Amino acid sequence: MPINNINHKEGHKNNIILKEVNIKGNLCGEFAEYTIDHVYENKGSNDVEAIYTFPVPDGAVISGFEAVLGGRTIKGLIQDKEEANKIYENFKNNDNNTFLLEEFRDNIIRIVIGKIISNEVVQIKVSYIEELSYENRNLKLIIPTIITPINLSRENGIINKNDDYKFTLSLLVESLTKLEFKCSSHKLKVEYEENNLYKVTLDGQNQRMDEDLEIILEEQEKVETTGMIYEYPREDKGILYLRFIPEIEIDQITSGENYIFLLDISESMGGDKLTEGKNALQLCLRNLAVGDTFNIVAFGDKLHYFSKEIKVEFNEENLSTASKWIKELSAENGAAIFDAIKYALLDKDDKVENIIFLFTDDVVYDEKEILNFVEDNIKESRIFPFGINTSVNSYFINKLARISYGAAEVINPDERIEDIVLKQFNRIKNPIVTDIEIDWGKMKVETTFPRTIEYMYDKEPFSIFAKVNGEVGGVVILKGKVGKNRIQRVIFLNDLELEENVNLIEKMWYKKRIESLQHRVKYERGELQEAMNNKIVEISKKVGIICKETAFILYEEMEDPIVGIRIREILPVKTTKRLESFYDDLDEDSESTSFYYKDVSKQEDNHDKYENYNRNELLRLLASNQFASGAFGINAKDTLGNNIKYTIKTILAFMIGSGDIKIYKNQLNKSLEFLNKTLQNIDINLNDELNLKKQDYLSLLLVFKLSIKKDVALSFHKENIEKKIQEIEEKFQYQNVNVDEIQKEFVNGLKLEIEGLNSVSNQYKNTLDFIINTTILKNI
Repeated sequence: MPINNINHKEGHKNNIILKEVNIKGNLCGEFAEYTIDHVYENKGSNDVEAIYTFPVPDGAVISGFEAVLGGRTIKGLIQDKEEANKIYENFKNNDNNTFLLEEFRDNIIRIVIGKIISNEVVQIKVSYIEELSYENRNLKLIIPTIITPINLSRENGIINKNDDYKFTLSLLVESLTKLEFKCSSHKLKVEYEENNLYKVTLDGQNQRMDEDLEIILEEQEKVETTGMIYEYPREDKGILYLRFIPEIEIDQITSGENYIFLLDISESMGGDKLTEGKNALQLCLRNLAVGDTFNIVAFGDKLHYFSKEIKVEFNEENLSTASKWIKELSAENGAAIFDAIKYALLDKDDKVENIIFLFTDDVVYDEKEILNFVEDNIKESRIFPFGINTSVNSYFINKLARISYGAAEVINPDERIEDIVLKQFNRIKNPIVTDIEIDWGKMKVETTFPRTIEYMYDKEPFSIFAKVNGEVGGVVILKGKVGKNRIQRVIFLNDLELEENVNLIEKMWYKKRIESLQHRVKYERGELQEAMNNKIVEISKKVGIICKETAFILYEEMEDPIVGIRIREILPVKTTKRLESFYDDLDEDSESTSFYYKDVSKQEDNHDKYENYNRNELLRLLASNQFASGAFGINAKDTLGNNIKYTIKTILAFMIGSGDIKIYKNQLNKSLEFLNKTLQNIDINLNDELNLKKQDYLSLLLVFKLSIKKDVALSFHKENIEKKIQEIEEKFQYQNVNVDEIQKEFVNGLKLEIEGLNSVSNQYKNTLDFIINTTILKNI
């Protein structure tokens, strides 16, 4: 997040230097608010023009902006998006304003600061509110790299390597349980106060923000239910925040279910949307289990059936045939969506649950007739609609999901449909808590966010906020059902008193209130919908938390010399053409604007195409090539030994490193089950039948250990996996070798293998081996 400068006079050295970076913030539970304060100075003898850019981390929103330059103080202001657009129309032809803001990507903001004169200091403060990702008892806070300024007027964009800037860090952390702090990028000093309160600062001098500051907060105990209380000091009320992480024990993954996939192939779905929809279908099929049945219907001008039978068994032959059938689908003019829904619901067994996936971008003009039909005929089935692109009728697909007890997803242009589908599939395939009730005891709860809790998913954190009138305390009881079994969890509130971070919890209360209204407004039309939207804007402006209904604009606050009062002047966000040549040197896709380069398009016809794929693209590619058995490989009919080897390496491609692989959990467990079954009755030795070598069993040991360590393996697999770990360790005497040592040995062996393959032929770069190996090495 640097200021980048262009010299007015060619030949001068870099003018702008970074003087200070100060990071200050608060963490409370899984919520964080922090401010990054940058101070720059023009040390040169000439003036410069500057652009400042900064990323907005995933899961974060901007909660504040301030810049001080030459006696001017520029601040952020949240405004209704429509009103903001009207304001900015007045600046369309105004080239005199030098301080401009532009969001040129969903998560990258750039600000044209304009002229900075010699010896002038610029101070910029950006504040964020973020809900941290939670996985395997770990919370992760990532603050992006800050690179010192780049002089774009000089050849190759010279970086001014000033390493003597001041860097400070001050975080106040209040946790739900005791924490251990890990940071590989910087050396931290952690001071424990009391009641799970920590102060985190830098340990030692001369540390820099030349790489992401990544802090892992590991909870030292697994707690299913916990929370915090914030009581207003001068009012008889408070806010209660509770967190649930259900740990649901099940005997086996449910199977024997029937799936119906409905794919829109109308003209509006042509191109990338249809390609992504077909890719999503391929992944859906690979998430089915032996015992499941399915059918696919593509709807365009008419219905196209994969099978004339109502349902077909999921097996290797049908998977292969269905994959080819999907690939051959092409776009047509119409979208017979009503006919497709009728097919999915009519003439089905009243007692059998059909899980229906609907992929469409249709605006659906006969929505009322379709919704009434679904309500009359849904029986035991559930519909999971996926609206592709924002043009879809979101009201329709959300109503469709609600009346069928399914769940809807609207997929924005910058989102991957495959990832969202996998997440939904994992939820369907794994246990959930239903029929949820919360007994608040003697407390007078005014309202909660969310208002209702339909489901809680296994090992997925779920937060609920409650506004309480009067005393906050006593006992809260969560009740629900897993299948036919009833569960109950008790939370003692007297242990949840909040010491610090009261402002953060109050802001998160309002943020959750906005999210709750955004969820409810999907199901409404007319005046009620408009009233809800107005309330969202009102809360966003009041609290200073930006949302999709509001826009982030800038204003300058100054004193009128005649009247003697402070006035506000709104500044534009639309950039002028004055600095068009400036932008030619900036990379639109870079997360860090301090390093610029020309983006090279992928060469689809050469053997190096997979080298340009990022890790997420490679994982999607691997996931779509799983066999019905759960194995990975070149061909389902290959030798068992080869499929075992490919499966082991593919699982490692997913699990080595720190990337989030939750959406692939269902598929990875199918692969673990494949390995368990194929090796169940085989004495672990170096036998010729499978052609497995000692190194293969070492890799298998790493797979099993990582599946336990990363909490990927489902509970009913763990016992068999632990037995296999013991057998391999005893056979090869690996009892004293930890996961990190095995992984290091595996990676070193992999690098030697790649060197050998590269020396043989460049054709290796177009093979499954290359894709797997590249995926592993990209995350090391």
